[in-house]
Amino acid sequence: MKPTYLTHSRTAHVSVAILVLAAVAKLIVTSTGLPIWLLPVSDVAALVAAATLFIGWVRWTSPGA
Repeated sequence: MKPTYLTHSRTAHVSVAILVLAAVAKLIVTSTGLPIWLLPVSDVAALVAAATLFIGWVRWTSPGA
């Protein structure tokens, strides 16, 4: 069986971990009295992680890689 991007790429592992941490950070900020400016920070972190995950997948599946 061929290795997949999600199971064999360190970039994918880090991106998924950042996505999870951003979701947890948003939950913590909304449930506690932390500053509201942390919400956009977690959103930007999740957006960067998702873009990195997508770009890594495109590079993984490209024929020249």
